[in-house]
Amino acid sequence: MSKSKSIAEPTLLDLLIVKQGKAPKLSVGADGEITYQVALSPDKKLIYVALQDSGSQGYFSREWISADAIVEILEPLQQRAEPFVSKVFRPAFVGKSSNNAPFLAAVLLEEKLLGRDEKHETKLRAMGDAAAWRKSIQSLKGKLAQVRLDGKPITAMPKTTTAQTEEQSDATDSSD
Repeated sequence: MSKSKSIAEPTLLDLLIVKQGKAPKLSVGADGEITYQVALSPDKKLIYVALQDSGSQGYFSREWISADAIVEILEPLQQRAEPFVSKVFRPAFVGKSSNNAPFLAAVLLEEKLLGRDEKHETKLRAMGDAAAWRKSIQSLKGKLAQVRLDGKPITAMPKTTTAQTEEQSDATDSSD
């Protein structure tokens, strides 16, 4: 009898892709722009943001980030009214790339949810009205797409039943 590994199926979501945009990177001398998408759940209650391209060779995670997770980070920062650096967005990601947080911050600058600090050019401030942003995104029309929550491409994998797996295992065992 062969041992079978349990492979977790990727989480698939049906989303309405409502916006694709480009954002300049945070560093003044950085090459390329960040391409991103904004999407809604089919019922338009949940908003997601995904980084799509770095415009250069910078690594990053393409996972879909819930706007709720972003707002959860932004609200206390806005209440404190203190400048901060982009790494505050690290907890929004499962992926560990060091570019994730600054690339997301660049997107949030483009979406007018952040602004640059007047005294320190490398620091940011929570500036926008998240509720108004949410309403504007929810009013957009989009194209329905099935995506993986982790942002990886969807690949068609043949499904095998337990009976097929056992038959293949028996055939392999009997050919010894």
